[in-house]
Amino acid sequence: MSLINFNTYQEYVDSFITINDKRYLGNQKVQRKLIENACGKNCLGSLLTREHFHQRKAIEFLLLRPRGLCGFHFFGDFLNHDDEVLQEIAIREKKLVQKQISTVVYLLMRSKKGLEISSFFDLEQSMRESRCHSSQSYVDWRGIFEGRVKLMPSRRHLSFFDWNQNRVSSNDSDNFQVVRKRAHSLLIKHVGDHKIFCVNANCECPYTKNANRETYFSHTYGYVIFFDHIIRRIN
Repeated sequence: MSLINFNTYQEYVDSFITINDKRYLGNQKVQRKLIENACGKNCLGSLLTREHFHQRKAIEFLLLRPRGLCGFHFFGDFLNHDDEVLQEIAIREKKLVQKQISTVVYLLMRSKKGLEISSFFDLEQSMRESRCHSSQSYVDWRGIFEGRVKLMPSRRHLSFFDWNQNRVSSNDSDNFQVVRKRAHSLLIKHVGDHKIFCVNANCECPYTKNANRETYFSHTYGYVIFFDHIIRRIN
C-alpha cells in the first residue's frame, strides 16, 4: 500500500473500514476509533500510528523524488545568506515534513502601499502547497530562500490583519483550526491531536503551554514569532 495516495492520516485509517463496519457502526468517529485502538479482525495489515504514517510517507517521497514542478525537495537547501528567520524555517522544514512538529508563524510586513499587514500562517501547508505551481496558495519558497522574493502575509492565512483598516479575517488550514473565544485574542487548535494554544504572550491560560514560542529577527522581516507545537498521538 503506497502512503502517497493518502492526503491525511484519517484517509489512511478510513481505508481499513469495511462495509460491515459501516453497516453496524453508523458513526464515522466510532468506526475510526475502533480501527485506531483495536484494528479489529478487518485489518489487512498492521495499522501505522500517526507518527509512523507521516514518517513512512516522507520516506516514500524522498525515494521517488519525482521531477518537475511538483517534485519533492527541501527549500532550505537553497538558502544562500545568513537571514536568521529563514535559517530557523530551514531548521524546521524536515521536522514539518516528518510531522514531528507543526508550526504557526506570525509575520508583520508592509504592503506595496506602505501599510502594515500581518498574519499567522501554517508553515507546513504553505511549503507543501508550494511544491506545485498550480496551488492557489502558491508561494515561491525557493525564491524566498534565495532572497529573490519576500514572504508576505496573505488573506488566505490562518489569520490576517489589516492595521490601516482595522480588519481581520481568518481561515482554517490543513493542520490548524481557528478557535473563537472572546476571552482570547486568538486560539489555534491542531486538527491532529486537538491541542489548543494561545498566541497571546501576556496570557496566563493553560493553552500557552501547548506550543513553544520563539522570536527571531532579520533585516528583511523584522521580528518574526514561531509557535512550535509538538504533535502528540491521539490515544
